[in-house]
Amino acid sequence: MASAGEEVRADLREGDGVLLVTLDRPPGNALTAAVRARLMELVAEAPARGARAVVICGAGRNFSAATSVDAGAGAPSLSDLCRSVEEAPLPVVAALKGAVIGPGAELALAAHARVALADARIAFPEVGLGLVPGGGSTQRLPRLVGAEEALRMLLQARPLTGAEALAAGLVDVLAEGDLVEAAVAQALAMPGPRPVRARTDGLANISAALAAIAAARAEAARGILPAPPRLVDCVEAALVLPFDNGLALEAVTREDLEAGEESRGLVAAALAERRAAVLPPAVAAVRPKAVARLGLAGGAPLLAPLAVMALGQGMHVLWADPEEARREASLQWIAARQEAELKAGRLTAAQRDADRARLTAGGDPSALTGCDLVIHGAADAVLARLARAMPTVPQLVAGGAEGAIGLMLAPSARLAELALPPGAAPAQAAVAVQFLRRLGLTPVLEGKMPVAGRRVTAAGRAALARLLALGVPRRVLAAALDGFGHALPELPDPADPAPMRAMAEEEVLHRWLGAMANEGLRLLDARVALRPSDIDLVLVAGFGFPRWRGGPMHHAGRRGLMVLRRDLRQWAAEDAALWSPHPLLDRMIAEGRRLEELDG
Repeated sequence: MASAGEEVRADLREGDGVLLVTLDRPPGNALTAAVRARLMELVAEAPARGARAVVICGAGRNFSAATSVDAGAGAPSLSDLCRSVEEAPLPVVAALKGAVIGPGAELALAAHARVALADARIAFPEVGLGLVPGGGSTQRLPRLVGAEEALRMLLQARPLTGAEALAAGLVDVLAEGDLVEAAVAQALAMPGPRPVRARTDGLANISAALAAIAAARAEAARGILPAPPRLVDCVEAALVLPFDNGLALEAVTREDLEAGEESRGLVAAALAERRAAVLPPAVAAVRPKAVARLGLAGGAPLLAPLAVMALGQGMHVLWADPEEARREASLQWIAARQEAELKAGRLTAAQRDADRARLTAGGDPSALTGCDLVIHGAADAVLARLARAMPTVPQLVAGGAEGAIGLMLAPSARLAELALPPGAAPAQAAVAVQFLRRLGLTPVLEGKMPVAGRRVTAAGRAALARLLALGVPRRVLAAALDGFGHALPELPDPADPAPMRAMAEEEVLHRWLGAMANEGLRLLDARVALRPSDIDLVLVAGFGFPRWRGGPMHHAGRRGLMVLRRDLRQWAAEDAALWSPHPLLDRMIAEGRRLEELDG
């Protein structure tokens, strides 16, 4: 691991005396505690080194693409760093390119000027983690761009391009040529430091600012998460409190939110996405050919949605299904979907016609031999011969099959479970991952079969059905899940209902979540699922589990494995098949291990 001195370089330019400070901590130039400390040292040392100004830039494609999750805690804090930059006795200019995310955007705000390339992307995503910024952005941003624009940036967390940031007043100069040279020119043109804390550009129209605060507060109150209304309070403080008091409010607010279950769940979900995006080394090393011709064979239900998505990305789709009636039904489904998209304004008539021109359907599977990727359904004799005839063509089995790379789409159609069994060819896996990402899907790698989402949700549904059969009223089940942020699934009426039974909503939730966590342990032990966080990601992104709850495995880890085992043992008396603790739970407790250790 590189030292802080290697992660932050400083070069005093000859001739103009500008100290060029470069963040160089791949892959995202995260502002870790060590990086923050080194930046503070370099800015403080700049006058003694004879510098006239300081320019902070990022090595590689981005200024700083890492979130506060990547940056981590520790001293000095991000607020300490931003204060030291803002209070520097020399002009400090931030040179922005690529991603300028979270802590990086806050550092840029603390500088005395900001110079950006047009395609820079500046975002404040903390509210998506259940937090408010921690570097003073709730106080500095309103002073620069006004309360209404600041609230929009902070609450929506939508990245702004450099050009948009210039129009909003967040960026001072848009560089047309060399970014560093433009930032140096800006620094040398400044007569001295220009701290944002002393700016009042955005506070000129107080009545408009207060109206924006009121509107944002009313909108935030309609949600269920605590961060948005607390963020509005912080921005309001920029209007009515001294700067340092506003910073203090922001710091206390962030500390409160960090301790909340909502933020813990949202951070867990973000980390799960991060882990899932990292491919096994053998797969990551492959540079696969892009899929231009997609082959579909058979009539598996997920083939038609895949065809629509592939056509939308400009691929040619060849569909072979020997069963004519089933093939025609699939084509009708595709046509109906296209017409619905056309009616909704998401597809033009010209795009629809072009998509249809790239779709060919027939009954002969041998027509698929020229495809870059083939996805087939049930492993009947015809498709088995097809597979043997195309050993070099990457193939996926819809729904999965023993020993094959399997694919399953989640109900949300935003996530795909991709099973890579032992012995799966890395080249074929790489083609599959690239294909799914091109469709806008999040691929989550699994082991033997792509079934984690359905197995875990089925366990939860079985627990609810069992509670209904034990006499717990349906309205109690619905209220418990509604309060949790999850809809009650359809449950059949019990064949032999028991007398009505009182049960607290909290116990309903624990039994439902416990059954899902127990099934998750079973999948982990069988190497069907690879990590607890993968199970959570599938449930959150694909099956409607509330993101701010993190997932059933996260919930189990937060409550503790011993508590989970105690509860499961008690409930197993009413349904041993459903609630008997899986042996992996006993082994982990005996070894003193925590569930999150399985995330690697």
